[in-house]
Amino acid sequence: MSGDFKLSLLTTVFALLVIIAFSFTAVMN
Repeated sequence: MSGDFKLSLLTTVFALLVIIAFSFTAVMN
């Protein structure tokens, strides 16, 4: 596993978490 792949995967997961958190907040309001 290369470092670039790991960084890309981490960035993708972080982006998904941000989107999920934003959606959850929008639903709660």
